[in-house]
Amino acid sequence: MAQSPKPGDQIEIYRIGYQHWAIYVGDGYVVHLTAADEGIGSSPSIPLSANTKKAVVKKEKLSKVAGNDYWMVNNEKDRKYKPRPVCEIISTANEYVGMKIDYNVVMQNCEHFAAILRYGQPYSRQAEVGIWGTFAASVGAVFLGLSLIAVEVIGKRH
Repeated sequence: MAQSPKPGDQIEIYRIGYQHWAIYVGDGYVVHLTAADEGIGSSPSIPLSANTKKAVVKKEKLSKVAGNDYWMVNNEKDRKYKPRPVCEIISTANEYVGMKIDYNVVMQNCEHFAAILRYGQPYSRQAEVGIWGTFAASVGAVFLGLSLIAVEVIGKRH
């Protein structure tokens, strides 16, 4: 990868169907969440799933966590939130290493975790988009169903 992350940067790793997030802590290492059961989630091909209830915080080489997946520094939330001092980001990240924490794909995912470390605020664009996308799909399905019923009713009257 041509990018050179700096300590405290958020790293976004593009996986099939989602992005995995981590915090760069220097010397090629990131701190990130993986599934607490047998390391599922640390493998580039196996994500933390909606069924995962606990995650473990790991410090691993970025090259191992990303594998062959594309990754980039993504501090876009800096426009919305003020980053904490780098020394606080790194020390907090290192304090979490080895801890098991609650995990929820919508409310407490890896993007929330990285945002808490960098900004002191949990935020996940993925979860927000996922919630609104699900809501929009549900509303669309209801309207489609009502439209089909209306067409059927009108068709029977004529």
